[in-house]
Amino acid sequence: MKLWSKEALVLGGIYGVLETPLSFLGVENTTDILFLLFIIGIFMLCFNKTPKFLSNFISNHPQTSYYLCAIGWIPYFMFIGIIMLIGSGYIIDYSDTTVEYIMNIIFYPYTTIYLAIASLIIAFARKRF
Repeated sequence: MKLWSKEALVLGGIYGVLETPLSFLGVENTTDILFLLFIIGIFMLCFNKTPKFLSNFISNHPQTSYYLCAIGWIPYFMFIGIIMLIGSGYIIDYSDTTVEYIMNIIFYPYTTIYLAIASLIIAFARKRF
């Protein structure tokens, strides 16, 4: 399996940029479809297939793809974090206040926006200085 880090980060960035405003608007069906397309894109990258739209987007828009790479880690962090916390909830008693507190932080709606702003500031600073 070849590691497609740039493609995976751009895919995560595209998903994050599209999903965050839709989740604030409360459009559940569209966010579910976007999540399904995101998972399909991840599986395609795991099997050494790059989606055409992704490779075209990276080659045609290098500046935008740089900033999408900067925020592309956030959906993976959220996805893996939720899986890990749910798994630890079954291993450790789920009434553990620490696990519940961390789950509330991850599910807080503005967490993704705060992480994206911090990542974009760091990416902008790296690009300029």
